[in-house]
Amino acid sequence: MKAIQLTGPRAVSVTEVDPPAPGPGEVLVRVALLGLCGTDLGLYDGTSNYLRDGWKSYPFVPGHEWIGTVVALGPGTDPELAGQRVSGHNFRPCGSCPHCRAGRIRHCPDRSEIGVLGDRPGAGAELITAPADTLTRIPGALSDEAGALLEPTAAAVHALDRLAVGARDRVAVLGGGTLGLAAAQVARALGADPVVFDPQPAARDLARRLGLRASAAPTGPDEERYDAVVEASGSTAAVRAAVRLVAAGGRVAQLGTPHRAVDGFDAAALVIRDATVHGVLSGIGHWDRLVGLVESGAVDLDALVDRVFPLAEPDAAFARLADGTRTRPKILVRMDAGTAPGAGR
Repeated sequence: MKAIQLTGPRAVSVTEVDPPAPGPGEVLVRVALLGLCGTDLGLYDGTSNYLRDGWKSYPFVPGHEWIGTVVALGPGTDPELAGQRVSGHNFRPCGSCPHCRAGRIRHCPDRSEIGVLGDRPGAGAELITAPADTLTRIPGALSDEAGALLEPTAAAVHALDRLAVGARDRVAVLGGGTLGLAAAQVARALGADPVVFDPQPAARDLARRLGLRASAAPTGPDEERYDAVVEASGSTAAVRAAVRLVAAGGRVAQLGTPHRAVDGFDAAALVIRDATVHGVLSGIGHWDRLVGLVESGAVDLDALVDRVFPLAEPDAAFARLADGTRTRPKILVRMDAGTAPGAGR
């Protein structure tokens, strides 16, 4: 089968590899679409902290956002999964540590994450195996594009859940990318009227087309104003700004992942204002809720897709991912035999 392989910084190719076989409790999935995100960009250009800290090394098959169809079953799996359109989370816990035994697989210290952490190949291949208990069945009302975006955007649902956002909360979202626009839509579904801050005009325009308020940057009146702040970009400036924006007794969700330590982080201000900061990892446990929000029309994931590239053009897909001028945040790669549109939406 064909698979995308990263062999070094900015070195990507399509190679032939042996197809996997599903083991006990696993299924074999033919991948339809692969999503690329900022984490993948860091792995592509060599800036990722996973590479820097030795958690990942070249060469490897990237990819952790995907949708596909179950084409074979391993021993002990539900026969009804055959032929089902599915997506799934990318955590592979050890299963035996205290966190795993308590059901807290996000906290497993020995976990791997396909395409990101550890030696397991990612979803950037025509076929992958996945444990059946990691899968979510995709209803017919969701497009393949929306299904491929469930993995990253479920983390936005997790962030809003940790912040316990309600209709009376003043909510700020820093970053108008995939995570930020998903988080703002979820906040709106909870009854809040969020504002999205992003310096890029295209990101603000897309936020407004989704019916959200948007602004280039916080100003003086925004400081210490918001009950709930979602930092969804991982940029140094936004991480610092989140501290300035949160009100006394407020809550911050650090949803974006900075690739380095943030200098000038004002921890004293958090103490003085008695604010709470949540680090948010993954959206495991929040997929079904997100699917319901997408089905109802409360969250539009299709609107976040910029382009879909064919498998034969991974270099073009990563180049587009790195292009800060694109008008929508999400890049997808068509992994199956379907045709991929060459033009942006």
